[in-house]
Amino acid sequence: MTADEPGISTISEDLQTRYAYWKKNTKLLYDYLNTNTAKWPSLTCQFFPDVDANTDTHRILLSSYTSCQLPEDENVYVASISTLAHLDWASLNNFDMDEMEFKPDRTTKFPPKNLATNVSITFPRGDCNRARYMPQNPDVIAAASSNGAVYVFNRTKHGTRRIQKHAASDAEQDYGPYEARFYNEETDEARRTPVDNEAVSLAWNHHREGTLAVAYSHGAVKVWDLQRFNVDNTTISETEWECSNFDSRGVNDVSWMSQHDSILAACGERSDSLALFDTRAQNAVAKIRNQFKSEGINACKFNWENNLLLASTDSTGRTNLWDVRKLSAEPIVHFDHGGSVSTLEWNPHDHSVLATAGQSDGLIKIWDTSLEIEDKTIFVHSGHMLGVNDIAWDLHDPWLMCSVSNDNSVHVWKPAANLVQRCTSP
Repeated sequence: MTADEPGISTISEDLQTRYAYWKKNTKLLYDYLNTNTAKWPSLTCQFFPDVDANTDTHRILLSSYTSCQLPEDENVYVASISTLAHLDWASLNNFDMDEMEFKPDRTTKFPPKNLATNVSITFPRGDCNRARYMPQNPDVIAAASSNGAVYVFNRTKHGTRRIQKHAASDAEQDYGPYEARFYNEETDEARRTPVDNEAVSLAWNHHREGTLAVAYSHGAVKVWDLQRFNVDNTTISETEWECSNFDSRGVNDVSWMSQHDSILAACGERSDSLALFDTRAQNAVAKIRNQFKSEGINACKFNWENNLLLASTDSTGRTNLWDVRKLSAEPIVHFDHGGSVSTLEWNPHDHSVLATAGQSDGLIKIWDTSLEIEDKTIFVHSGHMLGVNDIAWDLHDPWLMCSVSNDNSVHVWKPAANLVQRCTSP
């Protein structure tokens, strides 16, 4: 069978050449790099807030996306990896003259080289589009499903021991157990059939424990409260707040203001779908004008330190920084990734640093937004062969990142200090 035959996906020659150059120069580009290949691609990644200081082991929240081809393989899992920072490298006794680099002593016991799965949770139904842990209790994990539900898991109740599944009818049999779910079925009144409405993205409130905002493909933004959970009825169908018609083409992302418990940003497929909501009121309190956009907005994120700074990015690659007090005015800064961007994340340690993930080019670009020059790029990670689905910053190491791609790869990496030191916070 040749690569030209139907059903065989190929990587372009340009991408293969780019990857070859990248691989050849990794020792110069990174202080740490670990590449892993999973059985299925992950649509989500997030570093947990804890770290084992003795072995420098970090935990990461990931998922498996099978596009419903193998529902039994759909899962949310917690993996761990050591970045080896606990090892003492800087010793003349450990210097390899042949390779001209420091290496650990031969008696050193290394932790596992690749990601090790600690807990795997079988996904109940549909595909996992995005998963995030609750900041007030990282053992509680919410996952947005393609079937419109948001499943909530308690990590401590999942593991190697088999636990009983929730009772369900044969037509709605779930593949795996969950502790709770947010779901209210929408029905097409004319056809009297359920509406196809995926839960696309979600975000936990930083201040109100159990409060979760969810973006839906049918155009709604909903806020749920886990405090409504009842062991006798695990399905929570009543929302705390919702805007049912924000964007008829679909909502792509939601983000809570980091230092406020009621202000929420949402973005969608329409050209003017970037708005602020105050969940104490019903309608949008601020919105951009469509003259500043020509394509749908894929992601939006509030800055961790500056409540008034909101970043957004779209399917053309244009990334805008907005002053939320003047959301109808022009963006205060804008730059171009060079292709469609799937998501973006602010660095929680250096608040002027922003990373964008390429959906079309597979590149992750790190920008220093404080630079008063046109090209604000300070680093490009080009190790993925296909589009990047999600990225995450570590909460302990200022420059450690995780990224997941459609090529089934999971990368954990840290740019070389000499390449990014000019934008390190004092």
